[in-house]
Amino acid sequence: MPQNLLTAALAQHVSLTPEEESAFLAICTAQQAKKKEYLLRTGEPNHVLYFVQRGCLRSFIIDQAGKEVNLEFAVENYWISDVAFNKPALLSIQALEATQYVQINSNAFDQLTQEHPVFNLFYRKLLQNGYFAFKKRVLSGMTQTAAENYRDFLLKYPDLGQRIPQYHIASYLGITPEFFSTIKSEGLDLYLQAIS
Repeated sequence: MPQNLLTAALAQHVSLTPEEESAFLAICTAQQAKKKEYLLRTGEPNHVLYFVQRGCLRSFIIDQAGKEVNLEFAVENYWISDVAFNKPALLSIQALEATQYVQINSNAFDQLTQEHPVFNLFYRKLLQNGYFAFKKRVLSGMTQTAAENYRDFLLKYPDLGQRIPQYHIASYLGITPEFFSTIKSEGLDLYLQAIS
């Protein structure tokens, strides 16, 4: 497994001793998923945290009308999971591309936190970042136009629009694929202004 990606991701949140880093890597398992393969389905027992090394995973739910609603995309160096560990999953996780990832069993991680408390801080920071991103997305959805939300998508995932079907982006933005087609150029213009 390319440990440097994973250890660099850890270093963004906490400073580890060689012993702590080694203990963390010992509970990591390198995996691969084919395009469209499910890692987790709603209702299944959930006990895994995922780290994407290459590719793209999505988390989604199915609404009352039977439509898939994308909640999150995880590309290179992103973490993703259903945070309700050891309970039936609330959402599904699926590969949108052939994906290389690392999975960490939540029970092994709990044991690791008992032996090395620094990982409590690491996990707390992951949760804080996830909560902040979710709250920002909810607030943006309530206060911004669809084009502005698309601009934010492009800022967060600069190349993902060329990698996945457009209807997945529309679902993430909470709009129809048809409306997404009409706001793409306006959102792109706002994105170009933001990065210039």
